[in-house]
Amino acid sequence: MENRELEDFARWVKSKGLSSKIPSDIDILKNLSVLDLSKNKLRELPESLGSLKNLKVLKLSSNRLKSLPNSIVDLEKLKNIQCENNLLESLPQNFGKLKNLVICNLNGNRLSKLPDSFYDLTNLTRLTIATNMLVKIDEKFKNLTKLLYLSLDTNYLESLPDIFEDMESLYYLDLSYNSLSELPKSIGYIEELETLLLEGNSIKNLPSLETHDMLIRLNLNDNDIDNLTLDISKLEDLQILDLDNNNLKYLPDTICKLKKLNHLSVVANNLKKLPACIGELENLLELDIEENRISSFPKSFQNLKRLKNLYIKENDGLTKPDLPSLEFCDQDLCGINIAY
Repeated sequence: MENRELEDFARWVKSKGLSSKIPSDIDILKNLSVLDLSKNKLRELPESLGSLKNLKVLKLSSNRLKSLPNSIVDLEKLKNIQCENNLLESLPQNFGKLKNLVICNLNGNRLSKLPDSFYDLTNLTRLTIATNMLVKIDEKFKNLTKLLYLSLDTNYLESLPDIFEDMESLYYLDLSYNSLSELPKSIGYIEELETLLLEGNSIKNLPSLETHDMLIRLNLNDNDIDNLTLDISKLEDLQILDLDNNNLKYLPDTICKLKKLNHLSVVANNLKKLPACIGELENLLELDIEENRISSFPKSFQNLKRLKNLYIKENDGLTKPDLPSLEFCDQDLCGINIAY
């Protein structure tokens, strides 16, 4: 029976003109561990795919697949599936039978929900489901406790249940471009989080992120934040902070405690001034304050000895400051405008 299915798969390979890329010898197929079917304009896959019992890596990206064969769940040794940029509208109901799956890439499809069995994939460490049509994440998502990297950006999520409490090793989380107005409290339990991307939501208030003392990058662009309510100084490892297109009227002095910060962007807010202590950001390399209402730099600005790139256009008369370290300023005018 197994050989018959392998023969069926070999015939399918030949019928699709893929013989130059994929072996059709039965003995080779029987032991095949990596199969790359990417970029072949495929609209469907044969059920005989499930006969490749030793397959560990399956690459299906950039085809025209609307579904996957049910037999895919028979690939018990599969560890890595790459299926981005297809037309998938659903996954097989028993997708969770792929117990050894560690990496799953489903970016750029048409998935509006995940089957219940999906949450049985408890060995997943890297999961990307960006640019789909997800409207809801089930509470069972919390079962995926081994996740290190999770991308759910560019979907239609309006809320998230408390699913992060046991994801202690998650270091990368992208929730950008959804319709989130708030974050679940459990996000504060992710002990090793290094990158948190929240751009393009409708977040007004931040939960306490102060526990994330390992956070290196925080992106809050394009939200509805009018006040940084958290003690941002607690994010002591923060290097990149993006706050563009919000409603901020001021930056708290606590921001000056971020000694490792090298990139700060606050474009298109309502800032009238910068914190008087901003010169304490001793490692700042790039500052973007375009499209605000700032008229002068505080005196301490001269202490930014490492600042290389400065963006100040569309403010209230700001001109290029006299900083020896500066390599680029988008307002390339002479003079200095330091307030005393």
